Amino acid sequence: MPLGLPARPSIKLPANPLTKIVREGRETIEKMSGDIRSVAEEIRSLAPETSESPKEPPVSQNQIPLTTNVAKGTACLPCSRDHFITASAAISEGIRFAREKGVRDPEAVRRIRIALGELDIMERIDLAPEEMTKLKGAEKELANWTLMQSRDLRHAITAIKDVEAMEQAAAIASQITEEFMGKLLSIPEECESCTQARESLKQFIEKRRGINHG
Repeated sequence: MPLGLPARPSIKLPANPLTKIVREGRETIEKMSGDIRSVAEEIRSLAPETSESPKEPPVSQNQIPLTTNVAKGTACLPCSRDHFITASAAISEGIRFAREKGVRDPEAVRRIRIALGELDIMERIDLAPEEMTKLKGAEKELANWTLMQSRDLRHAITAIKDVEAMEQAAAIASQITEEFMGKLLSIPEECESCTQARESLKQFIEKRRGINHG
């Protein structure tokens, strides 16, 4: 009986072999991803815990010191001069914006707020009761006068409703500032703490005179 070749086994292929390969590959990748996550979690659990540095509490605006310690005597008077100058300049500059867009223009309002802030600081800090008690003679008289003028100027600024009122407040601020500077210059030379302020005032006045006569 002649020997014949063995019959080829029949191989059953899936209906769509490509789909099966893709599915099996996706399942393999998902399994590997799960294994990687498990290893990462295990490593994380074994890592030593580091203590976080304590976070400093945020600094509140109320905790910020408003002023530094100043010397006794006339320390508050030169500061008052600076507050008057800044307030006067702010109101004068705000007029330019108020004339263009009215006193409710944000730039005009911002300068009004700056002027009021300067006066508020001067009244509450530089001319505070505990500071006033350190003054004597001409210095105390000037401080009392300054406090009254500051309050009058503040009332004039808070009364601003139109450009005309703002111009009046600016004129008052300029007049008070000039008068204050003159009074500060007239304080006797024995006031050692006023020496530096007096010299800077002289330079400022001479500069203003040069501008006005130029």
